[in-house]
Amino acid sequence: MPKPLPIAATFSKSPVFWGVDFEPKELAWGVGAHVYDRAGNRYLDWVSGLGANLLGYANVDFCCRLADQAFEGIGFSLPHVLEARVAEKLANLLGTHVPGWSPDTLGVRFGLSGTDATTMAVRLARAVTGRQRVLSSGYSGWADWSIGKTPPAWGVAPQNVVDLPFNDKQQLVELAVVVKPDDAPAAIILEHPMVDPEPNYYEYVRHICDKTGALLIMDEVVTGFRWALGGASEVYGIKPDIVCYGKALGNGVPISAIVGHRAYFEWFERNDPVFVSSTHFGNALSLAAADAVLDIWDQWGVWHLWEMGNDLMEGLRLCQIHGYRVIGHGPRSLIQFDSPEERAYFIVGMRDRGILMNRPILPNLAHMAEDVRLTTEAAGEVWTEMQKIDVKEVMRERLPRVLFEER
Repeated sequence: MPKPLPIAATFSKSPVFWGVDFEPKELAWGVGAHVYDRAGNRYLDWVSGLGANLLGYANVDFCCRLADQAFEGIGFSLPHVLEARVAEKLANLLGTHVPGWSPDTLGVRFGLSGTDATTMAVRLARAVTGRQRVLSSGYSGWADWSIGKTPPAWGVAPQNVVDLPFNDKQQLVELAVVVKPDDAPAAIILEHPMVDPEPNYYEYVRHICDKTGALLIMDEVVTGFRWALGGASEVYGIKPDIVCYGKALGNGVPISAIVGHRAYFEWFERNDPVFVSSTHFGNALSLAAADAVLDIWDQWGVWHLWEMGNDLMEGLRLCQIHGYRVIGHGPRSLIQFDSPEERAYFIVGMRDRGILMNRPILPNLAHMAEDVRLTTEAAGEVWTEMQKIDVKEVMRERLPRVLFEER
């Protein structure tokens, strides 16, 4: 029998990012905060499907909603009734919680992935402003317009896409204001990083957008619904023109959305429209997933993520030695190591104790205080082991691959 091809649907899920010869290479099912491989081995999962798993695996209410919709149909030849319902729920929720927004002034457009959302938003901004140049801070997906600025990448080099350092007001002015009129930006797209903004940074970005006529796009594919019901925009008082959502919106089922001022979204309906179309956009199963998440998720869920995440960060900080650093926020954090060998040993050591923990750490609704306790105890054991051996020698040939550094 031929050997299976060494593939993974996404770079970030590939076993090579966990280490050479890392096991398990595949997972079979999950319940709550735990996942199981084909041999039945159980692991406490802090990666949460790259942040897409918001409610926990096999959430009963969520799964029943999906099963009901699957029996009723998935891919239809006209828009499904759920499309308007989910759009209205998003508009009502975000219009209440995102600063400067109102439910009756918003438009919504659905995609499947975070890349779909950011690409739609950038395309819309270019059409609305009649400009091409985009200032981009953070990782906004694998499309050619974005990925060419994030080596290594074999996409088409992005024309008029400029990397914008986060928290650097001087660079922002130089890239957005002190330019030729033809180089004025169509949009500034920001992904909120692991660090907090400098005082008034987001307000200053808003000011620069107003001054130059650029649209402010917040990439909240990761932070949306995790940071707050209104995402990082609510937490930091950001007033965006368009926000991109994904991951948690479908609890593991592919769906994304852009939400923003309705006047911009009318460009999708013009006689010469901004063209966005895909067979599976707006499929009923994805919409049912988002519909269920929006019914289940509430302020208590947000609080729970912050509590579990903050407790875990504090526990890791208490047991860390020799300068390991835990950065980020409760809903998304990261352990920084002094060398790739130390990171590799930690990943394998935690795996050996039944815990999947890589970068970043993303709690979900099913994580509980006992999970935090077990994880911090295991981390302490691994760190103690690391002081007794030559980690660089032991892990020299077993390093996980690193494609992007978390900001």
